[in-house]
Amino acid sequence: MTKRIHLCLALSVIGLSACTVGPDYERPKLDLPGQYNADVAQSTSADAPFKNKVVIQQDWWTLFNDPELDKLEALALANNADLQIAVARIAQAQGLALQAGAAQYPSLSLEGSGTRASQGAAASSSGIAYLDNNYQGSAGFSYEIDLWGKVRRSVESADATLKASVFDRDSVRLVLEGSVAKAYMNLRALDAQIKVTANSIQTRRDTLRIAQAKLDGGLVSPLDINQAQATLSNIQAVQSELVRQRAIAQNQLAVLTGKLDLKIPAGDLETMPVPPVPPVGLPSELLETRPDVRKAEEQLVAANAQIGVAKAKFFPSFSLSGLYGAQSVGFTNFLSAGGSVWAATLGAMQPLFTGGLLTGQLDTAKGKQQEALANYIKTVRVAFAEVGDAMVSVEQTRETEAHLSLQVAASTKAQRISILRYQGGYVDYLTVLEAQRVANEASLAYARNRGSQLQASVDLFRSLGGGWQPESKR
Repeated sequence: MTKRIHLCLALSVIGLSACTVGPDYERPKLDLPGQYNADVAQSTSADAPFKNKVVIQQDWWTLFNDPELDKLEALALANNADLQIAVARIAQAQGLALQAGAAQYPSLSLEGSGTRASQGAAASSSGIAYLDNNYQGSAGFSYEIDLWGKVRRSVESADATLKASVFDRDSVRLVLEGSVAKAYMNLRALDAQIKVTANSIQTRRDTLRIAQAKLDGGLVSPLDINQAQATLSNIQAVQSELVRQRAIAQNQLAVLTGKLDLKIPAGDLETMPVPPVPPVGLPSELLETRPDVRKAEEQLVAANAQIGVAKAKFFPSFSLSGLYGAQSVGFTNFLSAGGSVWAATLGAMQPLFTGGLLTGQLDTAKGKQQEALANYIKTVRVAFAEVGDAMVSVEQTRETEAHLSLQVAASTKAQRISILRYQGGYVDYLTVLEAQRVANEASLAYARNRGSQLQASVDLFRSLGGGWQPESKR
């Protein structure tokens, strides 16, 4: 440090050149695996493994190929209040960065005045009344020599804060896009479950008519009728609950999109394709594309620069100021050579005793830098874990769907057979009830799992910072 100070002093004597005290930023090295969750069975398309860079697709929700979802995302990006707040914060950060950068340049000013005063004879020492005129004008400048880099570190910190606010907006945008997509997937899953319950209600009404006909023929007791009516009422209550949940999901989308009278028609969950999981070899460097990770790093850059600002306050500050103008008692000779005035000043100030103020400011800056560093490390680790969690969820819900698909087919067939056998008098009504229960629960589970699979795909896109594709496919 002593050698650096001496070097700065030497350079200032030669040409008022400046040095920059404080630590230069270096990205922290984190011990992360080279790939995400290699234990998950990822797709093995011709594009795998990724040997080159991967580019991020910002409009990732279009991969679901749903025009209604596209419309909702556009509404949210245009109207959401949280996103508008983040944009306003960028404007604030731009203003602060402009203020910090202004200190790099000298300030110039113009000043002028004219005074006309009257003094009576009684007030004059000569006993004669007179008028006094005084005109003056000047141009001045002042400039603080940034010898120790205090201003440059302030600009570095302000620029990093501005970038952090931009990434904060991008992070808010990504969260918003993900929230809209997940709410929409939930709504479509509820649509599918409502459709399942509607089919179940129709099936139970059919079996109720069969039971009534058998009762009228004296073939069964009223027990079958009561059981049929009870199960029908139960599934109708389930449908009412699902309708309530769908209305809430629609209201959630209304708030997210800013369109409070939003009405979304029922849709088919099966028509929405599930994007494939990333191929083998997806690099963990994709974390660098996440806006929350980049925001945390820029906050670390800003905090690191503030240490230099605090250190620079320990050293002497130098300033230049100058003035050139004219002064005259008569306006006609205001600009004559005899009325000119000028001044030039070189100032220096060295703190000697501040009662620990500067040391406290430096300690505070170092503490904030350590906090920002810990926050950056935490953000990266959480991001890495989120990618792994999403990949596992996508893969496992896909595997679950294969099992549930077989269960739905088998239970639906068993339900149909049991109704036919009941109608023919070969089985009792309890057999029909059990077959209907299993078929209904299997179909509902399939719809819920399909929705969970789509939501897990949304989580994967969000955790990667957007949709992914190989650079060669751009």
